[in-house]
Amino acid sequence: MRIIILLFSLLFFACGELAQESDDYELSYNYLLLQAYFYHPERLKDYSAYKGMEVDKMYESLEDYFCGANYTGNCKSRYTFYLPPEESDQKIIEIENTPKYYSFGFLRRMNADTLYVTTVYPISPAAAGGLKKRDKLLFANNVPLTGENAARYLNTDSLFETSTILTVLRGEETVTLQAMQKAEVQRPTVYLDSLAGIPFITVTEYKVSTNNPYGTYTEFKSVLQEINGARVAIMDLRNNPGGSIGHCTAMAAELVPFNSELIYDVEHYYDEYRGNVADTVRYFAKDFLKSKGQGTDINWIILLNGWSASCSERFSAILKYNRPETVIIGGTSYGKGIGQMYTKTYLGGLAYITCLQSFYPNGKTFHNIGVVPDVPVESGDEAIYYAAINAAQSFGLAKRLPANIQLKDLPPEYKTEKTEFGMYKKRLFHQWK
Repeated sequence: MRIIILLFSLLFFACGELAQESDDYELSYNYLLLQAYFYHPERLKDYSAYKGMEVDKMYESLEDYFCGANYTGNCKSRYTFYLPPEESDQKIIEIENTPKYYSFGFLRRMNADTLYVTTVYPISPAAAGGLKKRDKLLFANNVPLTGENAARYLNTDSLFETSTILTVLRGEETVTLQAMQKAEVQRPTVYLDSLAGIPFITVTEYKVSTNNPYGTYTEFKSVLQEINGARVAIMDLRNNPGGSIGHCTAMAAELVPFNSELIYDVEHYYDEYRGNVADTVRYFAKDFLKSKGQGTDINWIILLNGWSASCSERFSAILKYNRPETVIIGGTSYGKGIGQMYTKTYLGGLAYITCLQSFYPNGKTFHNIGVVPDVPVESGDEAIYYAAINAAQSFGLAKRLPANIQLKDLPPEYKTEKTEFGMYKKRLFHQWK
């Protein structure tokens, strides 16, 4: 019995030593990542100062906080952090993807006591079943969707049966659609509507994968094709928290001259041959395109507010710098001109590290400043929409300003699921020598 107890004791101590050794490797590996990528290397102490510390405590000690250019409270929004292995995969899914939910994949709005369709997700049971934007919903499996039921069915999909046959009014014709089967549907990030006859595009965030598996940029290109020939268009980036640097930069490239320099980043990273370096990385429209962009012949009006951040600011800054005639309306944006990289670590945790700052081609930055509107409008939607219509008319749009904007004329609101501001690049897993 003593031999058995001794054996288990030895195994226990051996496992404990292995666990401790793994923790040490994880700490040292993350220290190397911070050395390579962190944008403020002067804040990083000698490794001996962190020995025995929890990994995220090392990250927290770097005090990488930012809460916006105009924030005056107690700022605690961290941009450099570590997540343990059990949380890392879910976080990467959230960073790269829009949420999925079990539904038919369409949005609607209520006017008086009638529901009408405002958006049909391109990849969805609703699209496959023939539902179209502006259809008025009359019945779902013979249950009326007008009158008192309209409000009940407005914001929830749970009331619809798993298999549903919709009857709609399309123009003057009543149409009964084929049965739709609920399925897991991923949200889009780009929505096309109109305001007083002007194309009105809402971009809620920039993701690698959305309702389109190729992400926000591909959604945006589809919308540009749809509005081909338009003289002017409005883009709503209010409350857009940012996202993938690649997607928002490529989208901006579609709207500026082919030879334009878009922006540059001062970026810290690890190079296999040069070690830890800080480089200036310049982006040009021709880096993303083979020929002239699809939106270069359209005059653009951009709507911003104080919660337009990171990549939505990067996009707006690129467009305004290269096409000064662009009209920006609303409030000064958030002012986050720094970006992060993320990568898996030695034990499979997640390192999320501020690694770059963005600059206009002339060397100025919008970080801690924001993108300032040409037409400041701090009040509600209607004032911003009137300002946008007036700006459209300044581009020669042949349409009279409506005496008043009706509910049916307004584009629906599309809200991002997340409030976390992000401008990020993914890094490959590095084997450190």
